[in-house]
Amino acid sequence: MADTRHINHECTGQTFRPRLDYPVRWLDVEQDYELARAYWTLPLTREDWRQFREDGYEYAAVVEDGRIISLAAAWRYSDDAWEAAAVSTVPAARRKGYARTVVSFVTAYILASGRKATCLTRSDNIPMQRTAESVGFYRAPRR
Repeated sequence: MADTRHINHECTGQTFRPRLDYPVRWLDVEQDYELARAYWTLPLTREDWRQFREDGYEYAAVVEDGRIISLAAAWRYSDDAWEAAAVSTVPAARRKGYARTVVSFVTAYILASGRKATCLTRSDNIPMQRTAESVGFYRAPRR
């Protein structure tokens, strides 16, 4: 039975529409721990932060005034497909294009690395679906 609680999206070089409205940078697993810890909603230990990297997550963020405004990860979950994952934006900065920017940044990286770009989101997360679709993700056929 298909999972109807989630929607899988894919993006290709032909459908990708880059949108880099804000400066984005990769977060360094050692140097940016305190920055990430301040942003995380749950307690984040240095070991957790390093483990995320070991698990295939590489985080990128818009950083303004010494704090993360919006964040997304490129998750290397397989040899041929990577996901634009863990997308979030601080509440005060939502609906201003920050999430679109970080999703675009990690998607460009995934595609430039020769991988299929995917994005899985809950079926009730309409803002994330719109964000993904705004940079060229489309609903992938159910398998």
